[in-house]
This record gives sequence, C-alpha cells and structure tokens, in this order.
Amino acid sequence: MFAELKKIAQLAEEAANKLGLGVVVSIVDVHGNAALMHRMDKAPMHSLEMAFRKAYTAATFNVATEDLTAKVQPNAPLFGLAVNSGSKLIAFGGGAPFIVSSGERFGIGISGGTTEEDIDIMRDAISAFNKK
Repeated sequence: MFAELKKIAQLAEEAANKLGLGVVVSIVDVHGNAALMHRMDKAPMHSLEMAFRKAYTAATFNVATEDLTAKVQPNAPLFGLAVNSGSKLIAFGGGAPFIVSSGERFGIGISGGTTEEDIDIMRDAISAFNKK
C-alpha cells in the first residue's frame, strides 16, 4: 500500500513540475491519519497545512474538496464547516478521495499553486494512478 501512496505522490510531483510549481502532497486515511506528506522544493510553507486539510476533508467526507465550496458559503447548508471542525476541514479545491488496490480509500491534498493548478495536479495524479 505504501508503494502506491508514494506512486501517486510521484505522479503529482511530475504534474507540478510540468507547471513549474513546487507543491505539497498530503495523503490521509479515512480515519484522518496522515499516511504520507511530500514537500517539493520551493513549495510555500503554508501549503503543508493546506494540503493536509484538503486530504483530510477528501478522505473523511469522501468528496472532492471543490465540490464543497458552494455549500460552505453564507446561507448554504455547510456554512461554518471549517470553523466548527476545529479548522481541520477545508473547501478549497485540490483534494479528492482515491482507492488503492486493496480497496482502501484515502484522500489526497495538493497545495502550492492556485486553486485551479492544485485541482489540475490532483486530477492528473489520480487519473494517471488509476491507469496503472
């Protein structure tokens, strides 16, 4: 399993390199435990926390984090989600669930680019991982 987690992190790094970015790749299990943290050179320091929160949200909610963005706005059903979760959850794009060969689900979080870049890197990594 760890080899698969390292592989998806490698795929994310390759996607980030194509964009000239340094990012953090965080992988979290469904219980919210960190399984892997990978920080590329030149990744912004704040990206360590942001990538973990994206992975945590994706793993525990089984949802792509950008799908939550509209739901956490004022007057929306999940308004206040991040604050009321002790700041563990986040609705910024760049996180999504994925499944390894054993059937276990994990969440991956990418941070270091714009939201759109983080989403693109995350999608590219998951897509390439699923083609293995």
